Amino acid sequence: MAYTDIDPHLVAPKRFVSLAHLRQVEQADYPALHETTGLSMPDLSKVLRDLEARGLVEISKERKNRYGMTLARLTPEGRRTFQDLVETLRRIAGS
Repeated sequence: MAYTDIDPHLVAPKRFVSLAHLRQVEQADYPALHETTGLSMPDLSKVLRDLEARGLVEISKERKNRYGMTLARLTPEGRRTFQDLVETLRRIAGS
């Protein structure tokens, strides 16, 4: 078990909490993510765009009544990647 087993990009706190929240829900809108992660909207937007570019998160825009809503969800690859990361951290921590 070496530090190289951990993807430093994904254990960065802002990315990690975003992935952790999305792992627990089917999808989330920006206000829900903002509330649960404590990230500012600009930080959240930047983190989600980055995770989307890596193929871990899918962003979609939907209309609810007359208003637009942006939703985020983990892709199947994102779900596997996050699960692998958590398992690696547990293994290293000895749990």
